[in-house]
Amino acid sequence: MSKNILFAFLFLMGAIPSIAQKNYQVQSPNRDIKVEVTVADKVTFAIVQDHSEVMNSAVSMTLQGGEVLGANPKVLKVTKTSVDKEIPSPFYKKDVVKDIYNEMQISFRGNYGLVFRVYNDGVAYRFTTKRKEPIVIADEEAVYNFPSDYKTFTAYVNSTKPTFEEQFFNSFEQPYVNETISSLNDKRLKILPLLVDLGDGRKVCITEADLEDFPGMFLNNETGKTSLKAVHAPYPKVKEQGGHNQLQMLVKERENYIAKTSGTRSFPWRAFIISRNDKELADCDMVYRLASPSRVNDISWIKPGKVAWDWWNDWNLYGVDFRAGINNPTYKYYIDFAAHYGLEYILMDEGWSAGTLDITHPKEGLDLAEIIEYGKSKGVGVVLWALWTPLWDDMKHILDTYRDWGVKGVKVDFMQMNDRNMVNFYERLASECFKRQLIVDFHGSFKPNGLHRKYPNVLSYEGVYGMEHDKCSNDISPKHDLRLPFTRMVAGPMDYTPGATINATRDD
Repeated sequence: MSKNILFAFLFLMGAIPSIAQKNYQVQSPNRDIKVEVTVADKVTFAIVQDHSEVMNSAVSMTLQGGEVLGANPKVLKVTKTSVDKEIPSPFYKKDVVKDIYNEMQISFRGNYGLVFRVYNDGVAYRFTTKRKEPIVIADEEAVYNFPSDYKTFTAYVNSTKPTFEEQFFNSFEQPYVNETISSLNDKRLKILPLLVDLGDGRKVCITEADLEDFPGMFLNNETGKTSLKAVHAPYPKVKEQGGHNQLQMLVKERENYIAKTSGTRSFPWRAFIISRNDKELADCDMVYRLASPSRVNDISWIKPGKVAWDWWNDWNLYGVDFRAGINNPTYKYYIDFAAHYGLEYILMDEGWSAGTLDITHPKEGLDLAEIIEYGKSKGVGVVLWALWTPLWDDMKHILDTYRDWGVKGVKVDFMQMNDRNMVNFYERLASECFKRQLIVDFHGSFKPNGLHRKYPNVLSYEGVYGMEHDKCSNDISPKHDLRLPFTRMVAGPMDYTPGATINATRDD
């Protein structure tokens, strides 16, 4: 073999990796943000703003049986589109949301794809599949690598138990700590949204949207590394009643996968909201834009409003000629108070029913029909607290009962998980409540992901360390309150209890 031929052969061998690697790009409409996708033996992407990398990640999805969507990928087609439209947004912080973005869809051999959407204020991506048979998802890979050890605003799960399996059961209520990525506690899961401070006023808020038939995402870090890794609760296999006052459903055993789902579908959006200043962050609508469009038509009956809350004051009244408590005179007083001050509803919290598991019969001696009718006469609606587990077992009967009573909505409580089954419970409850013209407040819940766009009768979610904790702790501070518009509230509406009157001292 001549030297020239040998040189040419070695040159071609060295060129094979660069030939096999393919690069694709899509930019924001204002060209400030760019996504660079690299397809080689795996799929990776980087988010770039002003020619500086914000973060990068490899992404894949592993099916039961070992097939990995994103391993040794073969690109079949790349499609780019641009969208500029407006979305009506009733009961949101704006009447209309502008939806302006550039999108790139990459289709791979094996009937799956990735969609990258770039806005002027951030980036989102999601997997898609097109298969005839249902699929089982073992895991989803996402490791978000940052070029520096940035400070974060992070809320851990409120469980301090030693294993992630135990931490999956939590109330999604914690103050935000301001720590670097590498110094975060790698033994505790982090809940979304999570905010990363890029410096110079810029920040990136990590969250998710359009969560359906799939578990919610947690994040975790590895000590000493500047990366955050996705973690999902596996599918529940064995459950039993337990927890606080036997109100909760505890998972005793899990499957070795995170979801069984349709073979043809779009998976949840992984969203990265990028702001140049905090005003932009608080004003962002990305979760609402990424959510599925409304699945309902007539929304004329939906009435957002303020609510007078019995539990906060422990049903306590003074200066009245009756004994305050869970009784008709107390609730009529609450209705009079609401009517006088222009509050739309009263809430009858835990204690109104015959039992926490029996939520279709009022407590003995309580005339619920009289209370509801009295409220109607004053223009004040009644919202009932309801434990989620009876609703899971007998949803249609319970909601039919509430509708027939004339109840205006439900505050459902103590879900405290975000596995695939619980995510589906939220969707089912929102849909069934809409059919019966009932509004919904998800208390004891995970953060919003856009379900309130799909079902506008969903008015609020907890998923926050709220002011109710002022009854039993001292760590609701102005600092905590001022962080919430730029962290938890970026995901959507918040059941926080924004105002209250106190008729007892802290010592009481």
